[in-house]
Parts: sequence; C-alpha cells; structure tokens
Amino acid sequence: MRAKLLLIFTLAVLVVASPVIAAPKVQLQPYSTWDYDMVNLEKVGPQYTGKEVYVAVLDTGLAPNWKDYFPNDRIATSLGKGFEEVLTWDQKTGELIETGKIIETTYIGSTGSTHGTHVVSTILGYNYYSPFDAAAGFSLPPIFIKGIAPDVTIIPIKVLSDYHIPYAHSGGGEYGDLVFGTDRAVAAGIDYATNLSIAGYRPMIITMSLGGPEPSPIIKDAIDRAIENGVIVVAAAGNEGEEGMSYPGAYDEVISVGSCGWTKEWRDPSNTSYFRLWWLQSPYYNFSDVAEDAPSVIYISDFSSRQLEGQYLDVVAPGSWVRGPYPGDPGYIHLPWWSNGYPALFRSINPGNFYYLGGTSMATPHVTGIVALMLQKNPTLTQSEVEKILKSTVLTIPPGSAWVYDLYNASGAYAPGFYLRTWGADATGSGLVRADAALNAVP
Repeated sequence: MRAKLLLIFTLAVLVVASPVIAAPKVQLQPYSTWDYDMVNLEKVGPQYTGKEVYVAVLDTGLAPNWKDYFPNDRIATSLGKGFEEVLTWDQKTGELIETGKIIETTYIGSTGSTHGTHVVSTILGYNYYSPFDAAAGFSLPPIFIKGIAPDVTIIPIKVLSDYHIPYAHSGGGEYGDLVFGTDRAVAAGIDYATNLSIAGYRPMIITMSLGGPEPSPIIKDAIDRAIENGVIVVAAAGNEGEEGMSYPGAYDEVISVGSCGWTKEWRDPSNTSYFRLWWLQSPYYNFSDVAEDAPSVIYISDFSSRQLEGQYLDVVAPGSWVRGPYPGDPGYIHLPWWSNGYPALFRSINPGNFYYLGGTSMATPHVTGIVALMLQKNPTLTQSEVEKILKSTVLTIPPGSAWVYDLYNASGAYAPGFYLRTWGADATGSGLVRADAALNAVP
C-alpha cells in the first residue's frame, strides 16, 4: 500500500543568513516587523498577549537549540510529543510497505528541517542578532522580534519526521532523506491535542502548516472530533497556486489561510533600491503603510493556493518573506555566534540560523496568533464563531495585480527584479486578517 504523504508548506529558503544569539539573561528590546504591522498588531492593547491559551503546533517539532530563540516558560516541554508512522520500502522494487504502526517519539524535531521552529517564532517572537547586519553597516544590538501572541503556551507536536526513500521508489522524482508525515501520524497528533484539551488544557488551538493533495478520512474524523470538543483548528491553504488548495486546509470546517505580501518588500523607503533591513521596524526603516485601509500595497502570493469548486479559502495573512530562526541549510547544523569556534561570518563553516521563508506555512501562524488573542478575551468562542469574526473583520482585497520586487524568477533562479503578480477572487478568501478589528468584534 502507498501511504498518503503530508508535506510541509514552505516555498523557499533565502540564503541571507545570520547566526543565532543565546537565550539572553536580560530582557531584550522588542522590535516589530513588516508582517506584524500588516495585521495591525501595533493597534492591539498590551493586555492581549495570548496568556493562558494553548497552541498545539503540529509540525517538525522544535530544533534542538530552541532555547536560543524562545523563552523557556512558553514551551510546554512536559506536554510535547512526536508521532511517527513506521514505513519501509523494498530497496529493489521501491514498493512501500505500510505497517500502520504509530510510534511515540520526542518533540525535539527533525534534523532534516527546522520548519516547526520558524512557525513557532511567528507566534511567540524570538531572540535575534546578526553580525551580517553589522558587517553591512547596520549596528543593531541583540533584540527580540515581537510575536503575534507572545504569552501563549506552545505544545510542540512532531508529526513530520525524517524518512529515507530509496531511488527505486522515486519514479525519477524525489528520493533520499526527506521530511514528511502520514495521515495516521497527523491524525494521532490531532487526537493527542484534543485529549489534552478535554483534560483541561484549554482553550486550545491546533495549527497545521502542512497538507496533502487529497482528502483524508482519518484526518477529517480527527478534526471533527477536535472541533466538537471545543478545539479551534487552523491550517495552511497550500502552495499549489492555480492547482487548488490542499487538505486539511480545504475542508470547510477548518480556518484556512492563504498568503499575501507587501509591494515594498526588499526596497528602501523610497522604493528605489535594495535594502537589507526592509523587514524590520528599526532606526533604519520606519513603516508607514503596511496595513489597514491600504489594499494598494498588498498583493497575493503567486504560490498561494486558489480555491477550486468545493474548496473554501477563508482568509489571507503575510506569508511572502517572513524572517525567523531556521538553523542550518541544508539540515540542522548549529554554531552560535558566541561560540569559540569558527568566526560567525565564515559562511562555509557556519551556516546561518535565520532565514526568510515564504509559504502559506508562514501565513498560518499569523492567524493562529490572532485567534489566541481572541480566545484570551473570550475562551468560550467556538470554531464557527472564530471563523465568522475573522472573516467579517478583514481588510478586503479585490482581484488585481501588482509589480513586486523579488530576488528569484519563476524558475527559481536568482534574478533580482520586478515581477508581475496577478490574482482573482479565488485567491483572497474574505481578505487580510486584522488583529485589532477581530479583537474588537469578540463579545
């Protein structure tokens, strides 16, 4: 039998890298980013931080050095867990032997991808320091990048694991060491989070920056059970563009998230030249129009899945170039900037630990964080109530097009320049989520 494979929704990794700072002994100065500003987080009162809300992040788990990035007390290590289905391939024929056995593992993540760490960083925020910035003439001290809901309790649940696929199975496609999950593993993760909620860890959100091309009855049943028990479920729409949404994001019951971006990405304030710190609200860049009532500066990502007949795209959120911790490329190789090893700027020895990722994977945790703020205000909100509030308080994005500066062309080759992005009503959902408007609408 062939197991259904659930893939990670990350479009690209940009090799503008930076080593990581160790967990600080003092409180670092907080800074906001373009995506934080785009969803109006700066207009949310300081009392809303997601406190006493649990977020189960079903992904690759956390990188072994996650304490370098996140406050220790925000990760529920005692509740973290991994679920992996035992799969084997015939090395000669490539036939997949599916045992169906699910084993429980640690939440410490895959060494093939630190995708889950990047997802968590959008929700919680993270410690940041880049000697690469300093080398380029921007002398920022170590800082803390603001998260959408910095006081939530993260429950890391690893459902995407490392597998080795023999060449015979590939059919000329991908083979070797890959990171993915199966229907049974994802369903087990959903059930585990639901059981925690039933046991009293609530309000609970399940967030899934993952998906596959076909519906899965076992995952659908697990989602239905979660929602019936008061868990809020958010999932990525997928990165398939015109080919349609992926599952579980395409289910009507799930709050699905597409990706949008800012037309001034990579540009200086005059929009005339490449600028390293365009993403960061800092002494070097002051945001003025990344947000409310400015749909003219918002575009829909070309990779973001459009809804097909029978599919339901709910909202969009920033997912084009989101900066965050992603230690090592490829794979996990960690050498912190403060170590006595090779110099931080020696790229061939020390791969960077911060990268820009693009995908609906990156858009999804923005919505998850906003939902956490809503549940802090009213923990009794149901799935349908949360979805209704989010969709009724968006910034509407009409069909259109925009010229966007990008570092890569359609084939993925490095070719900086302006590229035309075009989208229709099937790509926008109800529109761009707005944290302040959603909170104001919560009873």
